[in-house]
Amino acid sequence: MDAAADAATLTIDRLALLQFLDEKSADSIGHVTGIVNLVGEDLNAACFQHYAEAKGANIDVMWQPVTTGKQRGPRLDRWIKADWPDGSKTLYQTEIKNWSAHSFGGKTLPIGATHQEITDYKQKRWYGTHWNSKALTLNDRGCAKVLVPMRPPPGLASRTILPLLIFWETIGPASADIHLFSVATSSPDFPELSVFSVSSYLRSLKETQLRLVMPRVVRRIRALNRMFPTK
Repeated sequence: MDAAADAATLTIDRLALLQFLDEKSADSIGHVTGIVNLVGEDLNAACFQHYAEAKGANIDVMWQPVTTGKQRGPRLDRWIKADWPDGSKTLYQTEIKNWSAHSFGGKTLPIGATHQEITDYKQKRWYGTHWNSKALTLNDRGCAKVLVPMRPPPGLASRTILPLLIFWETIGPASADIHLFSVATSSPDFPELSVFSVSSYLRSLKETQLRLVMPRVVRRIRALNRMFPTK
């Protein structure tokens, strides 16, 4: 990684992050909303990038607005351009949800949960809260808007455009080992939806610290350091 790229990255402590968001630790009560507003979307997108690049993909998290092209209507959070090792070129219209144990209706999941406990938790949250198996769609309207076609940035319309929903929380219809999954939908525009669980992915890793690409968070932290110097 060159100096310019390295300057856009941050080191995260995987276990501290999981404890903060999934266990309702003493130092997280009253602070999660503020911290998530500062880093949440960028953190979740960066974790997806980390996952996909470990699979051999080339990922570009873009900053262009994700809209239908109209002044009114749904908005999503990110365009994510992905070149996969098999040669496929995907453009994900992405909605990001920072929901954690602290969110309304959220449930704690200890870091030390077993493989079976994680699997049970994922399936209960997916089928019991987020997914309507009969209607083949998402229960929450703020999530379901990911299935509304967005207008791609200039020059990228030839790519395969797919909807991607990134959740912080540990969710999914399969086992604890599956972090990115697809489900069939009833949408006439997108018959398939991809979903990525950040907490599920982080729980699968061995290393304590990860280096993630989060350029906007880097700039925000620098601004805070200028306003509130520690020395």
